[in-house]
Amino acid sequence: MSDKFKLELTKLKARLVFPKGFQLPYWLGNKFRGGFGSVLRKAICGYLNPDCLDCRQRNDCLYYDMYEKEKQKRGYGKPVRPIIFIPPFFGKSLTVEKDGFLNLDILMFGYYDRYLPHLIYGLRFLGKLGLNKFSKYYIEVVECVGKKVYDGETIIVENLRKINLGNVDYTKYRGVKKLKILFRTPIDLEKEEISLEFLLKMIRKRLILFTNEYGAGKIPDFLCESRTLTQKLNSHKLPHISKRHGKRTFRGYTGYFEAEVEHMDDFAVNLLAIGEEIGAGSKSSYGMGFFRVESENG
Repeated sequence: MSDKFKLELTKLKARLVFPKGFQLPYWLGNKFRGGFGSVLRKAICGYLNPDCLDCRQRNDCLYYDMYEKEKQKRGYGKPVRPIIFIPPFFGKSLTVEKDGFLNLDILMFGYYDRYLPHLIYGLRFLGKLGLNKFSKYYIEVVECVGKKVYDGETIIVENLRKINLGNVDYTKYRGVKKLKILFRTPIDLEKEEISLEFLLKMIRKRLILFTNEYGAGKIPDFLCESRTLTQKLNSHKLPHISKRHGKRTFRGYTGYFEAEVEHMDDFAVNLLAIGEEIGAGSKSSYGMGFFRVESENG
């Protein structure tokens, strides 16, 4: 267990219901990131032509923190976003004629759980407008660790629960001999190749960025030795449109790899479990880099 850092995480799961069905692209990361930003600004900003950098309210503005803030607390790049939407990845366009639904995972870091009403309001607003003209939804429920924090009408803030990733001692992967990593959303890789050591480096890098911005302390290094047994990665072109950069295409990979573990120290074990919570690699704000782990002790 590491007590050298603190990073609080609030995990939510929202069930979105599409009474008239939906027609959705195979990748929704851009839809929720961009769509939520558009409705959030309309919902909370009273200016017709807002200039966020000159606004005196920007230090207490969720929209500014999520979409306009330019500089990290430690570093010079743009900060990682304090709220992340993780929609399911279909790998193909999907049409449902009626009574459709999606489960949307949401992560809130640090004290940003206090913006739960803004989050609910923005998601409701986005649902009324629709992810596209064929895909309007309402929020049936939002849960935090199995307890309702929104029941479709009322926000129940007392049911919010945080975990401090720096205080949790993960043991479920201690002593395992074989691991299978399955990517449930695309991960950003420079080439079609990955190993357990490289995945842990990507998790650690993401953890450092979030801790620097929304937590405190230093992230330890780790020791890991493994051998990749099998690997099957599927390449995806992920279209993205933004006001700032226009049209772009990301490259992402889904699939899996299997590794035989020779040695993982305690923090490597922790990192792997933390990675299941916060993902790995870049482009976290698009819901990229999330995975699950299957393990064997034999």
